[in-house]
Amino acid sequence: KMMQNVYPAPENNEDDLYSGYNDYNPMFDTEDLENDVAFQQAARTSHGRRPPMTAKIPGTSSPRPLATGFGADYFNVSSFLFEDGVSRPMTAVQAAGYTKAAVRGSSFDPLGQARGPASPLEKKTSDSLEEKMRQLEKKVNELVEESCVANSSGDLKLALEKAKEAGRQERELLRQREQIAPPESINLDLTYTVLLNLASQYVANEMYAEALTTYQVIVKNKMFSSGGILKVNMGNIYLKQRNYSKAIKFYRMALDQITSSQKQMRIKIMENIGVAFIKTGQYVDAISSFEEIMSISPNLKAGFNLILCYFAIGNGEQMKKAFKNLIEVPMEVDYEEKYISLNDDLHTNLLIEAIKNDSLSQIERERKSLAEEYIMTAAKLIAPAIETSFAVGYDWCVDAVKASHYVELANDLEINKATTYLRQQNFKQ
Repeated sequence: KMMQNVYPAPENNEDDLYSGYNDYNPMFDTEDLENDVAFQQAARTSHGRRPPMTAKIPGTSSPRPLATGFGADYFNVSSFLFEDGVSRPMTAVQAAGYTKAAVRGSSFDPLGQARGPASPLEKKTSDSLEEKMRQLEKKVNELVEESCVANSSGDLKLALEKAKEAGRQERELLRQREQIAPPESINLDLTYTVLLNLASQYVANEMYAEALTTYQVIVKNKMFSSGGILKVNMGNIYLKQRNYSKAIKFYRMALDQITSSQKQMRIKIMENIGVAFIKTGQYVDAISSFEEIMSISPNLKAGFNLILCYFAIGNGEQMKKAFKNLIEVPMEVDYEEKYISLNDDLHTNLLIEAIKNDSLSQIERERKSLAEEYIMTAAKLIAPAIETSFAVGYDWCVDAVKASHYVELANDLEINKATTYLRQQNFKQ
């Protein structure tokens, strides 16, 4: 608008509207604006007028002059001084470090570096009860971890002390949380963990009475959905105490808490029940447990215990049947075949040599040795009882083994038979 007032455009028609644009695009000279009549007229109009300046020159009653150009006198702060030589204060720059006491020539320190380094930040502290409870819960978890580490290191006494301290801290946490929150907000997982660890450390230190009391606290609390399975642990304690009737009772209660989908867990509990029945001489009840195991998931230990039970009651036909079931249990190990190379590939042979004696191979050899021991012991045990004489019974066992995948054991049984004749001084046989 200012330029329109100074340089009005000529009245051109549409065709030559931009034909003379360069003629009306003058170069402005900012050096002589004070003598430029057109610019001064535009500055005095409503478009260019500035609000009146009310600031006074310090020490006088004269108003501060308006800027009339963009030269050296347009805005010169240093030309306005107090009588004592101190620069006129400007509130707009006080936050950057400018003060009234500053004099000309003084150093400008907006960052305050002359005052030295800033004091360290204070740690955020909270005295709220919720924050205290969070810290206490963290401490409880740390104590449980320290207890477990001490137990794994063999320091059972320290493990128990840490477990007890975790229990005390957890009870304090419960008291504080009940004051500000409903019971539903209690961390049941933490409570369960603390109690279970405490009971385990009591067992490790052979403090069985205290362990049973702690387990009872968990089992009786209906809020612990998985607490019922801990009756297995209680049954184990009673078994160590030779209280077999209570052990069987708790094993059966634990069995009721476990679903059919947890097959391996159910089998282990039934094995414990069978062993407890053997300890009490209740062989018929033990047979029921072991027969159920052999029908669901046959294994060498249950098969061998079943033979012992039939031997105890003197049932020869059932001993034969149980022996056949025992030798039909898969070994789960093909030790000889697995480490035989079927080609001359150097890389394959090197790999086979490398894994022949690793930790997994040692476990496989132990399982094979255990299986052979079960079968050999069972054969020597039942041979005199299943037939009219030891020789006939032993021959039956040898023939049964030859028909199974334990073929190599047949030779060992033959040698065993010969040594038995030697002990009987039957040198011809």
